[in-house]
Amino acid sequence: MSFPRPRRRTAAVLALFVALVPALARTSTAHAAVTTHTPVMGPPLLSATDLARWYSRHHGSIAPRLPALNNSVTLLAQVFIDEGRRDGVRGDIAFVQSQLETGWLGFYGSQIPPDANNYAGIYAFDGRSALPNCAHGDSPPSRCFPSPNYGARVQIQLLRSYADPSVKNVSGRLIAAPSDRAGMAPLWEYFGGTNCPCGKLIWASAPNYGLRIIQMYDEALVESGKGGACVPYSPATTATPSGNGYWLVTQDSVVHPFGTAPFFGDMRSVHLSAPLIGAESLSNGAGYWLLGRDGGIFTFGAARFYGSTGGMRLTMPVNGMERTNDNRGYWLVASDGGIFSFGAAKFYGSTGGIRLNKPVVGMERTQSGRGYWLVASDGGIFAFGDAKFHGSLGAFHLSSPIVGMQRTASGNGYWLLASDGGIFSFGDAKFYGSLGGCTNLGHAARLLVTPDGKGYWIANSDGSIIPFGDARRLGFPATVGGPTIGLILSN
Repeated sequence: MSFPRPRRRTAAVLALFVALVPALARTSTAHAAVTTHTPVMGPPLLSATDLARWYSRHHGSIAPRLPALNNSVTLLAQVFIDEGRRDGVRGDIAFVQSQLETGWLGFYGSQIPPDANNYAGIYAFDGRSALPNCAHGDSPPSRCFPSPNYGARVQIQLLRSYADPSVKNVSGRLIAAPSDRAGMAPLWEYFGGTNCPCGKLIWASAPNYGLRIIQMYDEALVESGKGGACVPYSPATTATPSGNGYWLVTQDSVVHPFGTAPFFGDMRSVHLSAPLIGAESLSNGAGYWLLGRDGGIFTFGAARFYGSTGGMRLTMPVNGMERTNDNRGYWLVASDGGIFSFGAAKFYGSTGGIRLNKPVVGMERTQSGRGYWLVASDGGIFAFGDAKFHGSLGAFHLSSPIVGMQRTASGNGYWLLASDGGIFSFGDAKFYGSLGGCTNLGHAARLLVTPDGKGYWIANSDGSIIPFGDARRLGFPATVGGPTIGLILSN
C-alpha cells in the first residue's frame, strides 16, 4: 500500500459576505457574470511589511510624500491595518485602494495635498480647486484631516458604510455613504461605474474601479506568498491552458455554462420529487445528464435515457453517477455503495452488502470503462473490475470529509478532494495546488480534471471555480441559488 501525499496551501481567514446580484441570464447563449466574491469586510491577509515591500516594487520613481509619518510606507500600512481591525474592514485592501487614489502616495495632480492625511480623495468633488496645503485649513467639507489615523479611519468607515447596512443609523460615525447606497456594496467588485447590481454608483465613476483594486491587491498577495488559489485573480500558469468549457450545476436545478459549453437546458422550472445531487456529461460535450437524490435521471442535448431508480424504493439515497466510455449507459451509486447499472454499463461489484464506516460519496470509472472506484467520506477507496487500488485515507484522521474523486488520464492514480479544499494525490496523480485554508471561497464541493490530466478545477459551495495546473480560467457565477452539486466537462 502506498501512503497518501496530503498537501495544504495555507492562507489567513477571510470573512465572506453573501451578496445579492442580478439574476443570471437564462438563455442558451448568455453565460453567467464572473466575480471573485471579494468582501470589503474581514481581517487582513497581509502585514504592514508585506504591503510596504509590494509598494517598493511597484511605485516606480515616485517617492512617498507622508510628512506626518516621516515618509514611511510601513507606518502608513500599519495605520490602515489597525484602523481596519477597529471596524472589521479589510485594512490591507483599503491601503491598496489608497495607492490608486493618491498615485502611489505622490499626490501629484491631485486636489489633495500630502499634509492632508487624506488617502482616498475624500470630499475631493469634481470642480473643487486644488488645495496647495492644509496649513490654513480648507472650506467645508474639509479635505484636511488632523492625523494619519484619522484619515485612514474616515476611509475605513466610509468603506464599511457602503458594505454593512447595520451601521446606517449608528451615531457618532465620522462619515457615511449616501443613504441610498448604504449597505449596497459588500463586495469590492461592486465599486465603480455600473458594477453594482444595486443600480447605484459606488465610490468612483471609473469602470471596474473595484476590480482594479483587487487586481493590485492580488499582486501583493502573490508576491508575499500568501496569494495563490485564495484569490482567483492570481497569475495563471505558464503551461498551455487545457479545457475549453464546463457546466456548473447547483442545487436550485440551474445549469451554468462557461467557456464554449453550450446551454442545453435544466430543471429550474420543474418541481422535483428529490433535489439534484449530481451531473455527468457526454464525452463529446454534446449533452449531459442531471441526477436526483432518488436516482431520477434527466437528459439534455444528445444525452439519452437508459433508465433510473426514480420509481424504486431505495434503502439509501443515490450519491453519484458515472457514464460508460461509449456514452451508452451509466452507473448510479448509493450512499451504502450499492450500484445500479443502466444501458451498456456492466456491474462489477458493490459494497451494498458491506457495513461501511462512512457513506460512499461518489464513484469514478477506470480508463477502460471496465471497472470503477467508490470513495467514502472518510477517504476509503473500494476498487472493482479492473480498477487498481493506489491508496486511501481510510486509516487517517481527517479534519474534513472527502467530497469528490477524479482519476488521472492514465488511470494509474487519482485525487481525493476534502470539503476544506485539501487535495490528496495517489499513484501517478500530481499535486497542482489546493484550497486548504481558503475560507473566503466556501466549502469545496466538486473536483474536475482537465482534458489532458495536467490540472484540475475545484468548485466550491458558493459557486466559485478555481483552476490549478493547466486548467483554463473560464469563470464562475456571480451568485448561485444553492450549493454546487456538479462540475462537468464540455471539452
